[in-house]
Amino acid sequence: MISNHLSLVEQLRPKSNELAAQIEQYLAAGGKIEEAEPYNYKPKPISYSNQMPPAPKPFVRRRVEATPPPPTAFDARQQARERLVDQVRGLSSTHTQVEVAAAVGISRKAIYNIAKEHDITFQRPTRGGANDALRKEQADARDAKYAERIRAFMELGISRRQCCGKLAIGNKAFERIIAAHGIDYPKARQGRTSCAA
Repeated sequence: MISNHLSLVEQLRPKSNELAAQIEQYLAAGGKIEEAEPYNYKPKPISYSNQMPPAPKPFVRRRVEATPPPPTAFDARQQARERLVDQVRGLSSTHTQVEVAAAVGISRKAIYNIAKEHDITFQRPTRGGANDALRKEQADARDAKYAERIRAFMELGISRRQCCGKLAIGNKAFERIIAAHGIDYPKARQGRTSCAA
């Protein structure tokens, strides 16, 4: 290869002369340079054919029966809840809601939610409960005492709000008591803090 950089050629000339001298010295000493036969590799000729490739076999999806997955924690909780519902339903015909809660060992609120969700009715309690006659009598006696005190506060000219505060009852209870006992407790007029008695 001829280099355009003559300075590079001239720079490498001493090494080239040295190498040529070594070759002559080797040949003079009886050395022989062997030349290997050329490697005769012939690539396989490409054959072109007008034949179409064979049609591929149709893909058939094999149906494999999947093994059922192992039960999860949610499934275990659901089964436990179903067993609990069956137990509550079995006890509901002969026990009250409080007795079922004590027998099963869960709170009354949980029993109430299960009963509401699955439409379970319990046996009514013989005494006690929200609709007990004794409880109603006690509530009526308490309301009668409150009614007397409300009349006394009305005579003093105390507003409804102050009356509720002194009796430590809410406004709804106050309205219920004055409606049940026929008390006409006037409301405070606009701009004033006390009622006009």
